[in-house]
Amino acid sequence: MRAMTRSVLVTEIFQKATKVRMGFDTESAALTLMSTDIERINNGLRSIHDIWASIIQVIIASWMLYNQLGVVFVAPMGVVTLCSIGLAILMNFTGDSQREWMAGVQKRVGLTATVIASMKHLKISGLSDAVGGFVQKLRVEELAAGTRFNRIYLVAAFFAFVPLLISPPLTFAFSQRTLDVSRIFTSLSWLLLLTNPLSEVFQSIPEVLSGLACLGRIQSFLESEDRHEFRQVLADNKQELEVVSADVVTSSNPELQSVHSVTIKNGKFGWEADKFTLRDINTQVSKASLTIIVGPVGAGKSTLCKALLGEIPFSEGTVTLSNEFRHVGFCDQTAFLSNGSIRDNIVGFSAFNKDRYTDVIHATSLDFDLATLPQGDRTNIGSDGITLSGGQKQRVSLARALYLQTNLLVLDDVFSGLDADTEEQVFRKVFGPDGILRRRRCTVVLCTHSIKHIPAADYIIVLEDGTIVEQGSYDQLATRQGYIQRLGLSRSPDSSAPSQKSIPDKSVREANPQVLHTTTTNTSVLETDTDILRQVGDKSVYKHYFKSMGLFLAALSLLFAALFGFFTNFPTIWLKYWSDDAYSEHPTHSYAYYAGIYALLQICALISLFLLGIAVFVVSVTRAGANLHQDALRTLIRAPLRFFTATDTGVVTNLFSQDLNLIDTELPSSLLSVLYSVFQAIGQAAIILTASPFMAISYPFLAVLLYILQGFYLRTSRQLRLLDLEAKSPLYTHFLDTLKGIATLRAFGFLPEDVRKNIRLINSSQRPAYLLIMIQQWLNLVLDLVVMIMAVALTALAVRLHSNSGFIGASLVTLMNFGESLSGIVIFYTRLETSIGAISRLKTFNESVKPEDREEEDIVPPEQWPQSGVIVLNGVSASYKPEEQSNGTPNLALRDVNLSIKSGEKVAICGRTGSGKSSLIALLLKLLDPVSETLGNAVIDDIPLYRISRSALRQRIIAVPQEAVFLPDGSTFRANLDPLDTSTAEECQDVLKAVGMWNFVQERGGLDAGMSAGSLSAGQRQLLSLGRALLRRRIRARCAGLGADLPERGILLLDEVSSSVDHETERVMQEIIRTEFRGYTVVAVSHRLDMIMDFDRVVVMDTGEVVEVGNPVMLAREEGTRFGELVQAGAK
Repeated sequence: MRAMTRSVLVTEIFQKATKVRMGFDTESAALTLMSTDIERINNGLRSIHDIWASIIQVIIASWMLYNQLGVVFVAPMGVVTLCSIGLAILMNFTGDSQREWMAGVQKRVGLTATVIASMKHLKISGLSDAVGGFVQKLRVEELAAGTRFNRIYLVAAFFAFVPLLISPPLTFAFSQRTLDVSRIFTSLSWLLLLTNPLSEVFQSIPEVLSGLACLGRIQSFLESEDRHEFRQVLADNKQELEVVSADVVTSSNPELQSVHSVTIKNGKFGWEADKFTLRDINTQVSKASLTIIVGPVGAGKSTLCKALLGEIPFSEGTVTLSNEFRHVGFCDQTAFLSNGSIRDNIVGFSAFNKDRYTDVIHATSLDFDLATLPQGDRTNIGSDGITLSGGQKQRVSLARALYLQTNLLVLDDVFSGLDADTEEQVFRKVFGPDGILRRRRCTVVLCTHSIKHIPAADYIIVLEDGTIVEQGSYDQLATRQGYIQRLGLSRSPDSSAPSQKSIPDKSVREANPQVLHTTTTNTSVLETDTDILRQVGDKSVYKHYFKSMGLFLAALSLLFAALFGFFTNFPTIWLKYWSDDAYSEHPTHSYAYYAGIYALLQICALISLFLLGIAVFVVSVTRAGANLHQDALRTLIRAPLRFFTATDTGVVTNLFSQDLNLIDTELPSSLLSVLYSVFQAIGQAAIILTASPFMAISYPFLAVLLYILQGFYLRTSRQLRLLDLEAKSPLYTHFLDTLKGIATLRAFGFLPEDVRKNIRLINSSQRPAYLLIMIQQWLNLVLDLVVMIMAVALTALAVRLHSNSGFIGASLVTLMNFGESLSGIVIFYTRLETSIGAISRLKTFNESVKPEDREEEDIVPPEQWPQSGVIVLNGVSASYKPEEQSNGTPNLALRDVNLSIKSGEKVAICGRTGSGKSSLIALLLKLLDPVSETLGNAVIDDIPLYRISRSALRQRIIAVPQEAVFLPDGSTFRANLDPLDTSTAEECQDVLKAVGMWNFVQERGGLDAGMSAGSLSAGQRQLLSLGRALLRRRIRARCAGLGADLPERGILLLDEVSSSVDHETERVMQEIIRTEFRGYTVVAVSHRLDMIMDFDRVVVMDTGEVVEVGNPVMLAREEGTRFGELVQAGAK
């Protein structure tokens, strides 16, 4: 039932996640629901059948007890009733506590998944430590919420043991009959039959209610609002559609042969209710045309693209599509790529067609890139394509859209991150007169900031302030007093002519097919556990766990467990003394004396159990949970960049969700049960010996049998549990990939295949869990058989040897629970061993992932370093993968780089996409290490780079990554500007004014208002990212006593910071860099030639080498220079 329930719920959650509207917090919600919440539901289902069976047993035991003791049986029933009332009152708080806990888990897991996917950019920004602290804070808050629930669970467990421990003394105290040996132990046996199942029921109720609360969360998610399809499709008549070729679909129906593919009338579109980003949109997109959308940053261009896909949550007006567009080729502003090979990302769920595939590879100029990659198109690109440059990501995304069998494409800023030469090639081969899309007669909507392509458009839409200010052909708009005329563009008659210098040489193209068929493997460092450790375990894991909770607390837990074992077993012997004294001629003590001591022992048992629960289930969970998470988070933040390229995000996310969930719930529960069962069994074994000392002979054999049994069982169960955890990692990866690219998958029509893939992954993940449940049932059967044999042996020996009847009664009553204790020892120990696998995986993670920090990094520069900003690279070579290829040559990202940058010099880095520009920035920030032969050849301010502390380096150097990163949704604008909280409100406001974002922030509530990165355009995100760098510069100047307007020295690294902004905004950014960082050494990667011309020098790179250095203006004028070729390509 549990397996079927999990399968159904995960499938439903996934399918719902593919239907909800954009803007809903789908990623963290669905991820938590399908992992933590479903595990809680399964825990509740584990004892669901025991509840109704226990109720039947209670009714029968009550009737038996009445026959034995008469109306006195009301006493235990009264205790049960009072405990039931107390439990019912307590359970009113369970649902709210559980929901609060799960909300905390959801928030923390969602942020962790984001951090894992954005680690490269966080490291570049110097925010990894700050965001890590934020995640740890969420973990502490989550554990606090979990502690509140655990307290409720602990009180419920207290109520569960009250009938078991208090009912016997209360019953015997009120009994009016003489209590002989027979009556005492017979009554005690019926009391145990009454209270034992009640104890189990009471302990199960919190788990069941917890599961119901989680089920309620899932129901709320499933009932959330679906994406509303506001687009209208023209009448469909499949009979009249005839396929003329693989690429072109025509129709004989006049209605379907409308000249317009898309029509928008009176459109209003927005991400929030009653707050429309776009207003009064009236436009038409003609068939087989190229429509270009332009406008300044924040004008609503991306929103209009999403509106064409039907992805805007709030809309008015009508959007009409031609019915032939079943699927839309879509490229998002931020390229969506899954963890897989380049070919898998391009082909997706479509059938592989070699000719079509080759065409799109050539059209997107990826053939050159594939020839330089180690495994060609089978190269694994990592999560979010982390191994590719920004331009390569965009072109792979574009290739996927081109490969799709569709005649409508919506492309959002696909040229961002492309150099001028590659951009010219791609535009010509894709959009030009002889381009692949013109040949297919496709309808294309292209949103871009690359204004030089505007004259090639059939139709132009200009957006400003959320509305269309002008639209028409280029010839029409060029003569009007408007946005297009102000750009000063002109048609170039040879703009579509092939540039022979831009085309990869023949040898590269001919070598390419051989590269395409090589294969690659992707093994994670988390999958390095040996088979021996899987089978026999690693006892050091327990030491690791006990150290995380505190050795004193572990010893205290052991003491409380021992006391509980004594106080629950000795009362049985005390009853024997009581009955013997009651029947003696001269009783030594009164009835009240024996009853009082008996009650005191039971109360001491309750107290020791309660203290044991507090130690294990409250204090240790909080301590161990926080410490283990902090260790794993520290490992994650300090991991080298190559770890993230070689490991699925789902694998690491699984550690921070599923494994930590086990540590917070099943592990302490299993530990508590093991301690309880072990000391219970020790005491019970001692009591059984009082009836027949010869039973001691069987104990060594019993111990050997149990040892063999648990060893045999553990060899299988431990591996199955680890397989269970590992089998869920691909499911998590698939979840994350789907939710990140949901707009793309919907547009492409890939959702049905994606759902089927999810079902296959669910089935694969279910197999280990199902087999684990089966072998647990086998273990229960074997243990019951062992206890049955012991009962027969004890009875036979006692009768044969004429043992004392009191001790026989005590032993037989004890034997009733001894079987459960033995079963509990093995079952809970094996459950402990399998759940301790989560600790083992975290321990392996901490030990296997070697930190990027090196021992020789012993220099922590002062706060105001670098004082000069001089950078010297003397023949530096670097590699992301230190291992070598089979031919013995390393995979070098940078080759023999020689570059000297003076203090205060402004240097631009340009070159073809994938030429090593971002790798140079990574080298300066120690995300990329030089090979050992050139380790000391990189120097900043006379300090060898390899000796500088990485974290200190990234704090001292101000860097802005290509993809802006932000704190989780809901964080304030101020927190995102200054995560370290070292600035004043006035400083933040001044910075926002400087980058032109203050009015935008003011409209949304000011600095302390919550923000969502998803509601910002890519250009706005880049402006805020630049604002963060500007604020760091001003804070640094203030701390140095220079004032905000006085120049100081330092280093500023920029990686394509203007790739998603219009030219007017780019000029503003240039002015900010020129004035605010005028004393700084600036190294900027850029494809914008206008921006490069403003720098002192330009460095041209190709295949990881510096091929040209000089003044950009002079190089542009000289004949035959590489930079001059780029300028000419950009001019076209």
